[in-house]
Amino acid sequence: MLGRGRPDTPATVSSVRSADVAEFLSDSWIAALDRAARTLPPLAGLAAQPPLVVEQRVRRDDAEIVYAVRFDGDGARVERGAADAPDLVLHMDAVTARAIQRGATTAQEAIASGRLKVRGRLERLRALGEALRSLDDVFRDVRAATTDGHSGPGAT
Repeated sequence: MLGRGRPDTPATVSSVRSADVAEFLSDSWIAALDRAARTLPPLAGLAAQPPLVVEQRVRRDDAEIVYAVRFDGDGARVERGAADAPDLVLHMDAVTARAIQRGATTAQEAIASGRLKVRGRLERLRALGEALRSLDDVFRDVRAATTDGHSGPGAT
């Protein structure tokens, strides 16, 4: 299950911006996403509602990398592994995931082409869309510091 809490210090924000280069889908990449997510301010639109949990399942070689993003009134968190009760589960291969992450394609384009499968409660995402649209691109610096190479499934 994903935890709660976030550091509020400027040092944390600057450490995310100066993060080491992380390999896409590695443990260090997921940790960098979490550090960035923790810098988000409290999400007032989610304060009186259950958290929105989005699990991502990415196929790479013979492995599946699983991580989840949790949005709630305290902000956001990212953790490796399956969520206890995700609202949405996204399934895709690593090429599609990286293309979305880099902005080379959109989730909508990937869904339309069959490269991204979504299951779960889409109505939760629609209902919370305004609160989520108000967020800055908190993962921008992680995206800029991400490499493509890997030495095996889930390598760090």
